[in-house]
Amino acid sequence: MMPFRMSPSLPQTIVEPDAFRVSRESSLLVSELHGAVAVCVYDDTQGVGGLLHLRYVATSNNQPLDLTDNTLSSDLLLMDRFCKELRKLGARKQSWRVDLIGHTPELGDMDEPAATVLDLVKAYFADSRRAVECKEVRRRLGLTVRLESREGRIWINGSSDELRTPGVAFATA
Repeated sequence: MMPFRMSPSLPQTIVEPDAFRVSRESSLLVSELHGAVAVCVYDDTQGVGGLLHLRYVATSNNQPLDLTDNTLSSDLLLMDRFCKELRKLGARKQSWRVDLIGHTPELGDMDEPAATVLDLVKAYFADSRRAVECKEVRRRLGLTVRLESREGRIWINGSSDELRTPGVAFATA
């Protein structure tokens, strides 16, 4: 399979940690993952896509976030707002394709928070008609995730190597 080439003319929107963007326009939604998960949702019947960026590692000290009930409740509220915005643009939950891309730093104590957040997101989208695709990458450096919102293509790039996941398109670094 030939990798898709990203169009240089597509506008890019950066999705910061603990935020989301949705669009029905042709654009690239981009997140830099560092101890975080990108939730990419695409409705192929309506041409609507969105990217939600959830952290599970503190940004200043590379320590796992304290996953309290309040933290997980905040994540759930953010996912609810994300899904409401997708539905506002016409996306229908029964047609959603959900891809989770997680980055976990290569630190010994990171397994539990990554698993907890990924399990929470998978359970949240479990009633979707299609299975949730999940890819967790353990590496020292972060990942860049790009979702083409109108077509649903996803590119995942590391800093020096190309990552491959079945069913996901990748750009060369």
